[in-house]
Amino acid sequence: MSQLRLHKRLLLSLVTLDLWPPGIHPGRLFYFSRRSKLVSDMIMFLALSVILLPGISGRPNKVDCEQLHVANHLVAWGHKTTNVPRHVEAIIIHSSYNVLTPDSFSIDGILNEYRGINVSPHYIIDRKGTIYRLVIDNDVAYHAGRSSLPDGTTNVNAVSIGIELINTPATPPDSLQYASLVRLVKCLRERYPVKFILGHSDIAPGRKSDPWKFNWNEFRKMLNVD
Repeated sequence: MSQLRLHKRLLLSLVTLDLWPPGIHPGRLFYFSRRSKLVSDMIMFLALSVILLPGISGRPNKVDCEQLHVANHLVAWGHKTTNVPRHVEAIIIHSSYNVLTPDSFSIDGILNEYRGINVSPHYIIDRKGTIYRLVIDNDVAYHAGRSSLPDGTTNVNAVSIGIELINTPATPPDSLQYASLVRLVKCLRERYPVKFILGHSDIAPGRKSDPWKFNWNEFRKMLNVD
């Protein structure tokens, strides 16, 4: 295996396994490693230090993340695989419900809707607070549509992680969903240099109105509690 391919695999493995330290852009590091032996050696040192000496990277203790249960329910549609670590700077919160059958909160019904229009978030949280992973973080999920971030970024899917809450326009998220969402967002903020935590309506005003009946004040208060 060439050194270049080894570096790419190391970077992807560290990001996928949630071992990548915040504050360092993995894609840019890989780009410069092809042009500088010093940067190339830095990747090897970083990989060893993160795996063998977790404290050297300055990462905080991740008690919540280690205890957070995420059920894998990976889908085959609504996303695109990437070959280099993504730069994630936004978390977008959505709402979804099942309109195809009488059970509005059926996750199978919601996934059938997603499949029919080739969309998917990275995560979805059901009414019991169970977090399902539909798309791995490093893949680009089709969840934002035509939208833009406050800094003008328009390719939102490429730089964001999408989280869906199962609720209707008339039914707010429940306490279990808020608790799971807060824990998930805290872990994602540890993992990535997140600048924005927004609702779908914030990035696509006039086109989208979700997350519905979402209590942003309560969410932010919970998010800031250690």
